Amino acid sequence: MLIKAYSKSYLEDVSDKLGAMLEYAVGNGFSPKVFWEMFVSSKVASEIERGNPKYLAGYSPFEYANIVVERSFGKTISPDKIAIDDSSYWAGYSLANLQYETGFSFYELNKWMPIQEVLDMYGIMHEADIRKFIDLATSIIKKRKTQINLKTLRLASGLTQRELSLRANVDLRSIQMYEQGRNDINKAQGETLHNLAKALGCRIEDLLEH
Repeated sequence: MLIKAYSKSYLEDVSDKLGAMLEYAVGNGFSPKVFWEMFVSSKVASEIERGNPKYLAGYSPFEYANIVVERSFGKTISPDKIAIDDSSYWAGYSLANLQYETGFSFYELNKWMPIQEVLDMYGIMHEADIRKFIDLATSIIKKRKTQINLKTLRLASGLTQRELSLRANVDLRSIQMYEQGRNDINKAQGETLHNLAKALGCRIEDLLEH
């Protein structure tokens, strides 16, 4: 049985705040995708994952957004600019629930199910019970976890193998062999891993198989 990081009594409030956090980000000119990618690597995300009460209950949605933006850009955002954006709110709310139920980090979830894909589900899922989204997302993630990390990250970035080859300056056949598991990416040269990680906007360790 999965041990939850924090009591479910916090979940509704955390979910609501992550949804509103995205509305502040959108209102201040950030795309949901760009902001969420900053959030998943932020202290806000990691402390929620740990169940730190200060982060669960001690900050407002605006403060969440400001912490993320200030760390990445060294500037603050306006508390007066909040978009009434139902799809962004729903995506943040839903991903908070998904993180709680699965125990995966927000960073891991964004690798297997990028926020743009969640936003695309809004039209058919936002009126359904949150459990339906969690069940669907969990099923999708389970299938994707069996894929080679390189393929998962490439697909999440919307790149073809050829596009990744050109962007990373890595031989197309090598990428194909890594994705098929016929070559061990853990034994790839450091320069190859660096170029792939840079092209995909991830860390080198995210490419390695464990």
